[in-house]
Amino acid sequence: MLRPDGTLLCEYTANGIGYAQLEDRLKKETALDVFRFPQKTYLKRVLLADGSAVDVAAHRADHQEVILLAYRCTPAKFVEGTALSVQSILDGYPEETSGTLFIVQNNQVIASNRPELIGQDTTASPPVQEIRSTGLAEKLTPTHGWNGSGCYFGMYSHGRSFDLYAYTDEKTVFHESLTRVLTALVCYILLVSVLQMLRRRSVQEMEQQKKEQEKKYQTQLEEQNRKLEIALQHEGAANRAKREFLFNMSHDIRTPMNAIIGFTSLAATHIDNREQVLDYLKKISTSSQHLLSLINDVLDMSRIESGKVKIEEKAVHLPDLVHDVRSIIQPNVAAKRLSLFIDTMDIEDEDIITDPLRLNQILLNILSNAVKFTPTGGMISIRIAQKNGAPKGCVCYEFRIKDNGIGMSEEFQKHIFEEFSREESSTVSGIQGTGLGMSITKNIVDLMGGTIALTSEPGKGTEFIVTLCFTRSGQKAEPKQLPQLEGLRALVADDDTNTCLSVSTMLSKIGMRPEWTISGKEAVIRTKYAVEQGDEFSVYIIDWLIPDMNGIEIVRQIRKVIGNRCPIIILTAYDWADIEDEARAAGVTAFCEKPLFLSELRRVLAEPFRAEPAAEPAQPTAADLKGKKLLLVEDNELNREIALEILKEAGFVVDTAEDGAVAVQKIKQAAPGQYDLILMDIQMPNLDGYEATRQIRALPDAEKASIPIFAMTANAFEEDRQNALAAGMNGHIAKPLDVPHLLRVLADALKK
Repeated sequence: MLRPDGTLLCEYTANGIGYAQLEDRLKKETALDVFRFPQKTYLKRVLLADGSAVDVAAHRADHQEVILLAYRCTPAKFVEGTALSVQSILDGYPEETSGTLFIVQNNQVIASNRPELIGQDTTASPPVQEIRSTGLAEKLTPTHGWNGSGCYFGMYSHGRSFDLYAYTDEKTVFHESLTRVLTALVCYILLVSVLQMLRRRSVQEMEQQKKEQEKKYQTQLEEQNRKLEIALQHEGAANRAKREFLFNMSHDIRTPMNAIIGFTSLAATHIDNREQVLDYLKKISTSSQHLLSLINDVLDMSRIESGKVKIEEKAVHLPDLVHDVRSIIQPNVAAKRLSLFIDTMDIEDEDIITDPLRLNQILLNILSNAVKFTPTGGMISIRIAQKNGAPKGCVCYEFRIKDNGIGMSEEFQKHIFEEFSREESSTVSGIQGTGLGMSITKNIVDLMGGTIALTSEPGKGTEFIVTLCFTRSGQKAEPKQLPQLEGLRALVADDDTNTCLSVSTMLSKIGMRPEWTISGKEAVIRTKYAVEQGDEFSVYIIDWLIPDMNGIEIVRQIRKVIGNRCPIIILTAYDWADIEDEARAAGVTAFCEKPLFLSELRRVLAEPFRAEPAAEPAQPTAADLKGKKLLLVEDNELNREIALEILKEAGFVVDTAEDGAVAVQKIKQAAPGQYDLILMDIQMPNLDGYEATRQIRALPDAEKASIPIFAMTANAFEEDRQNALAAGMNGHIAKPLDVPHLLRVLADALKK
């Protein structure tokens, strides 16, 4: 291997021949030229003093900035036999079969398949002069032999620095031509015979074709009749499906609507009983959310069936997505006093390209069912594993979501992914649902090119297995060790064996020597033993809730043994805000959220050991919003009144417009600073929200044209958000309004 400047980097050689013997005989500039032009290869034969030959090849390496030089030695006694020359090539073309061939350079024959011509001068040669007289290369021309006699045909061809001539006896040419003419004549006679035979058979074939056409026509008629019958059956099935859909929707919509109307009436009846009214309002809110989820499911299913759902892929950090899913589902889990466990196995690639909204929807739909159909005190687990065998540039994940709930019958498992499918039993009769969730999930998994399967047993629970492949975001992740922790011991204590194994594997990839235990008491004993042996643990990772000893108590006991010199990290699936003060007083250095990913573990171990409490989104105060001036554009009087009261209650000064045209006119006539922000409905008479936004953005006054505009609309799909941004809006807020979210969005926009 050579450096780009031609100096030797390293070599392996045999026969006592090395680069030092060849360096001076190579055309060095030409050889080194392969570094700048990787498609080139330099070839050279070097003759040594003892008569042996060395064949050399040089080429640039594919992935390194070096030149690969290879050479092979041929002993002297074999050199002559391996030499290749122009003459040796022409010797392979006998005159009897190939005619006369010769190569001319500087008016002299330098090679020929007739040895007597070599060295002859071609200035007065008849074949050379006659063939060249045409002025056209590679054109067959009449000529004479070398001595001027005989009749021949010949031609010539240009080389880089020579000309190649060839001529042959005319008898050979005409002999070949006669053979071809005879062959053509025989073929003609055969063709005429075949045509005559075909003509005789044509009448019979026409009769046969007529019969076949009649038969085919009859078959087509029968096929058309069959298709009409099938179409009628499909039409009947479609009508039945519509009736079943309306029946299901009527029932499922009336259930929450009945609760909303009934509790509204009861609230009005007990208006003086504040606690009872609050209880009714809470139940109205729950029924409203169920009604909204039902409508969303129906719309999602409709969009999937019409092909309007698109997979919007972008870069996603898997740990962020998983933690978001846990945060969303945790309140429902806590409300039913369920246990939620999330762990990972062999996750190396954490950055992927996917549609985070749809991936969230898949996981949340399955988790929501798990929460819904698992009795109080039950358990739900999520395991995420990276699988081998993914295509190049991709990564495959397996998501296993398991519960120990009521399970389902083997018969119902065959229909679970069908629309409106719900198992009718006394166990599930009181649980609300549309029967669309799993159908939507299956369709989204199919759209993303994945698979979904399940196993279930009544009374024991259900496990869903979703397999999805994603494009890797960036380069393949290569585990890197942390030099400052390399070789140090670490102790993992968690009552879940899989978590211990997963965290230990991550620690090994970082370069540490991990040990693990599922007992808190054993963790303390191991700590004492390690100190006594003089081989102490440098990092402790302790689960918050271990059955035989509380995680904080484990920390206290370990601190009594080791003091404050080593970091102790608490691993938890819960919000640690309530226990943080107690934990830090006990000696906890940092907190890690389950599931733990390699990048998060590296960050905690690499940075100074400290942890910030989980930050909740700051809710804007009245002082942040008081006096801010909004223009509310809404054509529906009831919606306008609701939004107006919410915004005034938050401290805003609100002006209203009934449609887009009025809004544009008000902005044109507004004094400087009259409005800080616009909330724009989309579907309105006279001028819709998109066009109103475009007209405002086109105003000549730069300050008015740049005023923040947010869509506030019931058009709640992803493409609606994209359409709003494309029209020039700053954001999108979906109806029905989530008031805390609305106020946070407005506060953030007004700060900017």
